[in-house]
Amino acid sequence: MMIARKERSNGRSQRSLLAVVLMSVSAVTLAACAGGGGGGRSSSVTPMPPPPPPPPPPPPSNPFPDTIADRSQFETREYNATVGLPILGASTAYAIGATGQGQTIAVIDTGTDADHPDLQGAVVQVFDVCADTACPGFNANGDRVNITRQPGDIDSGGHGTLVSGVIAARRQDNFTTPADDNVPNGIQGAAYEASILDIRADSPGSCGRTGEDEDCVYNDNTLVRAIDYAVAQGATIINMSLGGEIDADPTLENAVRAAAAAGVLVVISAGNEAEPAGTDENNNPTEATGVQPTEPAHIAGEASSLGRVVAVGSIDPNGVISDFSNRAGSSAQNYYLLAPGEDIISTGPDDDVAFPGDPTNDADSDGDYYRISGTSFAAPYVAGALALLLDAFPNLRSQPEVALQILLDTATDYVDTSPDLITGQVAGTGTDSVSGVGIMNLEEAFRPQGQQNLDFGMEKVGFVEALAPSGGAFGDWATNSGAFNGLVFQDRYERGFRFDADALAARLPGDTLGSRLADFGSRADWAAGTSHRVDAGNVSFSWAQARLTEDPTAPYQDDPQSTFQMRYSFGDSQVEVGRGGALTHLAPDVSLLNEPGVGNAFSTGGSWAKFSHALNDGLVMDIFSAEQDGRSQSGFMLGRDAHRWSVRAGASFLRDEESALGGTLQARFGAQDATLMTAYSVEGAMFAGQGWVLSSGLEFASVDLPGIDSDGIWTSRWSLGADRALGGGRLHVILAQPRRAETGHLNLDAPVGVDLDGQLIRDLVQADLTPSGRQLDFETRYVFGLTDSWSGEAAAVVSTSPNHIYGADAEEAVWMRLSTPW
Repeated sequence: MMIARKERSNGRSQRSLLAVVLMSVSAVTLAACAGGGGGGRSSSVTPMPPPPPPPPPPPPSNPFPDTIADRSQFETREYNATVGLPILGASTAYAIGATGQGQTIAVIDTGTDADHPDLQGAVVQVFDVCADTACPGFNANGDRVNITRQPGDIDSGGHGTLVSGVIAARRQDNFTTPADDNVPNGIQGAAYEASILDIRADSPGSCGRTGEDEDCVYNDNTLVRAIDYAVAQGATIINMSLGGEIDADPTLENAVRAAAAAGVLVVISAGNEAEPAGTDENNNPTEATGVQPTEPAHIAGEASSLGRVVAVGSIDPNGVISDFSNRAGSSAQNYYLLAPGEDIISTGPDDDVAFPGDPTNDADSDGDYYRISGTSFAAPYVAGALALLLDAFPNLRSQPEVALQILLDTATDYVDTSPDLITGQVAGTGTDSVSGVGIMNLEEAFRPQGQQNLDFGMEKVGFVEALAPSGGAFGDWATNSGAFNGLVFQDRYERGFRFDADALAARLPGDTLGSRLADFGSRADWAAGTSHRVDAGNVSFSWAQARLTEDPTAPYQDDPQSTFQMRYSFGDSQVEVGRGGALTHLAPDVSLLNEPGVGNAFSTGGSWAKFSHALNDGLVMDIFSAEQDGRSQSGFMLGRDAHRWSVRAGASFLRDEESALGGTLQARFGAQDATLMTAYSVEGAMFAGQGWVLSSGLEFASVDLPGIDSDGIWTSRWSLGADRALGGGRLHVILAQPRRAETGHLNLDAPVGVDLDGQLIRDLVQADLTPSGRQLDFETRYVFGLTDSWSGEAAAVVSTSPNHIYGADAEEAVWMRLSTPW
């Protein structure tokens, strides 16, 4: 953009192009329209080799963004050569597939060289407002007349080509070996697959004038026709890198408002009129200029602009607001963005057009590349960014103001504690009249904003909660299944993003379930407690009490609950009832580890009862029931007791209202953790010779998880043991696997996409409920007597892949006890 100046002719306003400083990257300077910088011409031009033929374009962006490559793969030499794209972090957008494809950006300017090597294929339509219809302009003598565009009437400064290059210069290749660090083989635009609707609207003859008023200028009515044409042709974005003094004529502003009302985003450069207060040649004080955007950018903050118009100021490569850039002002500050517009590089005319007759010009007639400055070139970065958003998130197309709001909300706050030379105000924290909302930040704009979760219809589940291990029999099913990977979630703007569950899982803490070791303090209290037994005929009664630990800070402690067991035998039958302890069974158990949830079908806490009856031919039948704290089990077993062996087989029915097989699963989906299970088991023991007793148990269970849609869940649990007398005691060796899910899946009404109305698209996703590992517990235990009154126990346990999580650190423990009556 250049400094806008108004000119009057025949009662009609003419609008000048916002000025640029145009320099070839080989340091040649072209003064094309005053303002925003200037300078003379250097002595030489370094020819630039043409870029290689473009490769096939990358595949279209996904309708719901997914990482297609690491962002570094897009930070090529042509990307870095622009200067502006790295400042904005545009590679973040490219990494999720955003290219601007399918978006048409109307560039209302001085025309675009569609044959430039970096713009071939970018310009899809060309329209010159004044080609066939007379417009206010200038004849060969510089007189103001109504005239059509004449042959040879070109903008030798290539302003429109420079603007279009910032937007849509085609990404050619990874130029890794430049011939000269100062001479790019090519650049790429912000939206390198967007389409350019090239609308020429400068007043005929204005760009070719010489002298003080050499700038290309625009007429309000001509611009109105250009805007109307852009809307009629279906442009999604209009870029206007131009401006002029604010006047009372609303014609141009109304056209911009009408475009916004039609659903078009309008990006307008703020102007290059900024000058600090000072004195003129007669030492008279002069006021600062450029304290607000020029016309028509100044309407960006109005309610009538519907949040679809933005004014764009310029920053230099160091992120400092450009001296020449108009500031935000108070009325437009909420819709004023800063973007790179100083010393950036873009596509321009051939050097023979820019510097006719210069002996250092190259031999070809292809367009070249120039270092440029002005808010004219900050605006197209914003236009390109909007095209990227509309490409990546199709649902935004029906509410384009949301796309612009994302850029405004995610801008990097511009803070400068020194008073601004133009406004005298400080660019403080938050929105202000100097820098508006701040510097456009594409890295942040393409990140999900606000709280994110996965919406399963019945419940919205946070990412960490969704992937957290369940523990118990299901272990780390959520990450092991991979079912959450690639699901779609929405941010506060209803944009859809792919959930990278694998990446998040890698960052989760390794141990979130805690230790499964038994409470050694409680174990010691029971070991140091008291126990009693009374036998009377065919009735026996025993009870035990844990040691009470005195705590002076809690003088009214409840005594630990005692356990008891009563047995009554009559005929071929036996009845047992009790509280605490365990049902008698043949399968061995590990003693130093807790199995969460309901234990196996043969052990319990709480209150229990068991009825046993000896049938004919040595057959034995057991019927049992137990209940404790929302958990219950009941069942039966049939077996045979022989001289050297015993065997049992049966079924049990378990209900757990506290957990999902010892872990948590339904709760993350808004239901209550609970388990209904039917277990089928077999166990046995036998004398194996040499004093050894071998024992084992195996259980398979069918599981139902109330509150969620799951099916096919089967679990396994087994243990192997061997024990024998050794020395003055007995040695026990046990290998066991706690209950583990072996089959089964969870049916999820899962979010897999977002439609154009921003509504989630759902589909059935089946999540395998099996964990990644298999927990194996190995325990060695030796119980011995030292004297008539002293006894002891030593035990050690190692648990590999705890909670059935592959690679989890093993748990180990050692227990020792010496006790005597006291």
